[in-house]
Amino acid sequence: MKKTTLLFTLLIINILAFSQPSINKIKASNYNSNSSRVVEKVDYSIWNSLLSMYVKPSGLVDYRNLKEKEGKLDEFLKILSTTKITNDWTTNEKIAYWINVYNAYTFKLILKHYPVASIKDIDSPWKTEFFKINGETMSLGHVEHKILRKFDEPRIHFAINCASYSCPRVIQIPYKGKNLDRLLKRQTAEYINDDKNNEITGYFYKLSKLFSWFSGDFKGGNQTIVDFVNMYSETKIKNQKNKGFIQYDWRLNALP
Repeated sequence: MKKTTLLFTLLIINILAFSQPSINKIKASNYNSNSSRVVEKVDYSIWNSLLSMYVKPSGLVDYRNLKEKEGKLDEFLKILSTTKITNDWTTNEKIAYWINVYNAYTFKLILKHYPVASIKDIDSPWKTEFFKINGETMSLGHVEHKILRKFDEPRIHFAINCASYSCPRVIQIPYKGKNLDRLLKRQTAEYINDDKNNEITGYFYKLSKLFSWFSGDFKGGNQTIVDFVNMYSETKIKNQKNKGFIQYDWRLNALP
């Protein structure tokens, strides 16, 4: 009887031993899980919160109430201002960072002068140097022309926002390295197919002034502006004889 009990006990111990993962396996599993986790180069949590609260799905901005939370915006601007881009940043992470810099400081510029009917009512809005990034004094124009456009990524023009009705829509989430390409594709297609910005029919087409101001950015190799537009447009530009540009609406993109 004792021998039978002993054998049964040994059998139970063996079953439990083989059914439980070893400590080494548990540690290895935890390590691999953590090591594969993507670490963001910038903490965009404040920016994400502000965008979700004060930007509507239409892209209109609640500047009136955002003004009361300007201190939170300043917290995020401090994060941007002290961020140092290092060699381990991907190109997409850099582009996303500078798009957020442009859009966040455009918010700041509007709030500094709020209430205002148009960004163009502000003296030299794109040339005025009013913020620092890593110790360098900059303007919005510097970020756009000296940094973002140097990436040779024309779709940035549909992500940066100039606080006006005819500008691309402000979206409710931050741009990040991991979502950049998806969002740029979406924003470009949305902007081109919105007849408020571009009118394309079988008889004529009128494009946003963006395609006039930055025409060189949309031409690469043998590509023309029409080629670029046709990559995203639901209605293709073919042999339409009448063409032109739509008047830009500089009214502030604010909630009524």
